[in-house]
Amino acid sequence: MKIGQKLKGMRIEKGFSTIEIAEKLDISESTYRRYEADKSFPDVFVLDKIAKIYDKDLTDLLPEGMTIINNNSGEHANNAGYVMNQFLSEKLIQQYEERIKEKDEQIALLKSLLDKK
Repeated sequence: MKIGQKLKGMRIEKGFSTIEIAEKLDISESTYRRYEADKSFPDVFVLDKIAKIYDKDLTDLLPEGMTIINNNSGEHANNAGYVMNQFLSEKLIQQYEERIKEKDEQIALLKSLLDKK
């Protein structure tokens, strides 16, 4: 299940509006709506706030295939460093492919300009 579905389900179950949750998270309602629509992904700190609002564990909010690894060693335990490992979504892959295509077109154009000199 994607994170947006989880967020929306928990919000509805608790009877909150999107405005109420956005206010609790100190973000705009449109940002929160993008989370629920899976158009944007909250960072680990926002996820932690969401988990606390719903009295859930942070890992309960993560979509399948995503893990959080505590990247700290010893003395700096208060400065939580996280590495998020997620499988790339099809949309993200498509965006990268489009950018690569644009780059290839620009390279071809520059090469043709150099050949004319």
